[in-house]
Amino acid sequence: AADAGAAQVVVTDVDPDRLRTARRFGATDVYLQHEDLPLVDVAFELSGATRAAARALDRLDVGGALVLVGSVSPGPDLAVAPERVVRGWWRISGVHNYEPRHLTAALDLLRRTTPQRPWADLVDPPVGLAALGGALRGPATARPRASVDPALDDVPTR
Repeated sequence: AADAGAAQVVVTDVDPDRLRTARRFGATDVYLQHEDLPLVDVAFELSGATRAAARALDRLDVGGALVLVGSVSPGPDLAVAPERVVRGWWRISGVHNYEPRHLTAALDLLRRTTPQRPWADLVDPPVGLAALGGALRGPATARPRASVDPALDDVPTR
């Protein structure tokens, strides 16, 4: 959001380490989940937790928008009072899947911001396919994602 021009980027999470990472990626304000949050114009809910979506909805300013990104699996319903949506001029939308142009935009973002943003810190060093199972079952690390490079395996293909 910061790299797209947002003047203020507010991030909330239950994990202080992720809040520190958010700062490194342009967050201007960070809050632990239990702290009081300011009102916002746009809220992106990324975890898929219904409680987090309800909390984001409660923090929308007049004319605000809630974008649900992480809710890709069945879960509890989100209770929304239609009167609050109307009086608040809120918009609620969901984002799922992407098109090739989105991948192009993502690669452009990585190229433009790699000098300023520590993208490599978000993934573990790549492993070959033979080591993938261990990487997925292995101990949790500070990085949230495993990465794979099939070229690291010296396994002949059929």
